[in-house]
Amino acid sequence: MTQTHRCWAEIDRSALQHNAAAVRNRIGSAELLAVVKANGYGHGMVGVAEALANDAQLFGVANLEEAMTLRDSLTHPVIILGPALPKERSTIVERGFIPSISTLEEAEDFNRRARAGAAAINFKIDTGMGRMGVPENDAAALFKKVAALTNIKIHSVSSHLPVANEDAEYTREELLRFGKLIRQFRAEVPGDYKVHVLQSAGVLAFSDPAFDIVR
Repeated sequence: MTQTHRCWAEIDRSALQHNAAAVRNRIGSAELLAVVKANGYGHGMVGVAEALANDAQLFGVANLEEAMTLRDSLTHPVIILGPALPKERSTIVERGFIPSISTLEEAEDFNRRARAGAAAINFKIDTGMGRMGVPENDAAALFKKVAALTNIKIHSVSSHLPVANEDAEYTREELLRFGKLIRQFRAEVPGDYKVHVLQSAGVLAFSDPAFDIVR
């Protein structure tokens, strides 16, 4: 017997595009990084990405498997927001994905696997999430070490606001700390790397410090 589903979700592509346009109106010249991990949050990763292809400059996924699926349909830069397994790193370099790194070991391993300047990375800082990222107090020293590696290029620096829709005071303080770190990075390691910290809740409540990219 053919199985039929009694419930389903109908996704309005024009509604997704309307939402993307609303975000663009709040962020000025910042680029839009559309996060489509977890199968586009249950809406269909490839379909959502294709709907947003004209609005987003980059896409974000959780892991290599998702990045590979997305690459079959789109050519946009793809940032892998979750940690990469050691066995995945060569493929990430070969396919041109942008991994997020939290340790010197990760950066050095990508450096070994890449040719001169061939691997771009996202330098992730932990300013409050407590799950992934370079500890805030260690970030400046580690950033200089990563920047000195010759086979990788720092594409971007990021953090995450864990309670942007719950605790405005904490989030403002977190943004101040993050902004201070970025100013230190810019002074000590000049470069064309981009900065992103605001996710959906952050854009709605704190769109003024949009930096270079919003998620």
